[in-house]
Amino acid sequence: MTVQTDAPVTTKVRKFPCEQCGADLVWNPGVVSLKCPYCSFVKEIPQTAEGVVERPIEEALGARKSIGWGMERKAFHCTRCGSSTTFEPGQAAGACAFCGTPAVVEAPLDQNMVRPEGVLPFRVERDAALGKFRSWVKGLWFRPNDLKYKSALTHMQGVYVPFWLFDAATHSAWTAEAGHYYYVSVQVQENGRMVTRQQQRVRWVPAAGRLELFFDDLPTIASRGLDAGLAQSIEPFPTEGLAPYDKAYLSGFIAEEYAVDVKEALLAAKQRMEEEIRTACAGQIPGDTYRNLVVRTGYSGVAYKNALLPIWIAAYQYGGKAYRFIVNGVTGKMSGTAPWSWVKITFAVLATLAVFAIFLALQN
Repeated sequence: MTVQTDAPVTTKVRKFPCEQCGADLVWNPGVVSLKCPYCSFVKEIPQTAEGVVERPIEEALGARKSIGWGMERKAFHCTRCGSSTTFEPGQAAGACAFCGTPAVVEAPLDQNMVRPEGVLPFRVERDAALGKFRSWVKGLWFRPNDLKYKSALTHMQGVYVPFWLFDAATHSAWTAEAGHYYYVSVQVQENGRMVTRQQQRVRWVPAAGRLELFFDDLPTIASRGLDAGLAQSIEPFPTEGLAPYDKAYLSGFIAEEYAVDVKEALLAAKQRMEEEIRTACAGQIPGDTYRNLVVRTGYSGVAYKNALLPIWIAAYQYGGKAYRFIVNGVTGKMSGTAPWSWVKITFAVLATLAVFAIFLALQN
């Protein structure tokens, strides 16, 4: 049920009418056009040679440019996961696209929201995404038997999720202790007698090096409704296909408002960069193992852009908890979360222990 606030937003219906029958045109995944679902009329979206360009991070502190969506939208806020999504004015809000809860309330649009500079249009159609969800549910192991029924979908939501995309040139210097394995012969007592065994030792030597990495369009989610780790699991997004923002791309889809500003997103992006840099530096350390790795990194040429990236989301409730299945709206890469069946897991463990016990009995 949709609960309205005391002062609901009043909006004028803004649609993309079909030139043949007057129905609403919606974005047609797979081609750069709007398509009428009734008479199949297709209207091409004019393409521009102007691309979506990065801006120096210093501009984030400057004056804002275009704000708002550039069209009439109706906003709803989820009281459970905190996401704020927008719909076309004539569309009623059902359950939250991110957590499946019906506890959504009509809310005022954020009129100061920075308008997205780019959008990566949907290429994967809804039926294809829905088919991936059904196959995924059927293929799950150690899950409740009734999951495929209780997670049944009435629809799958196509959502344009806000992201910040960062570029950065990184320059790192690292120091560590590199460990080299060697083996010595030692005498040990086994079953009442002395035997010779090879024992592993480690020779530690100092090591150092430098690393330069360039990050291009590193995506950092600006959503409160979708977990960053889950979003990363369906990367990469082919951002070379970004188109300049046009409100027509949103026709027929939900769009989430930016909930994370560029400063907060940059901190998250640098943390992710540092994790990748540390892993890359560790790969440079010679020998068989290492310890006391210290990495010092400098950044230059930090730039950003903001864009809406397409994700199909199936949010469902099971046992009072929210679970999600998501599909990259361009590549079709999928990921999701689902409840565990501890009964099945327990039986599997007991069966494994029983087989092991029988094996030991036969050995004796």
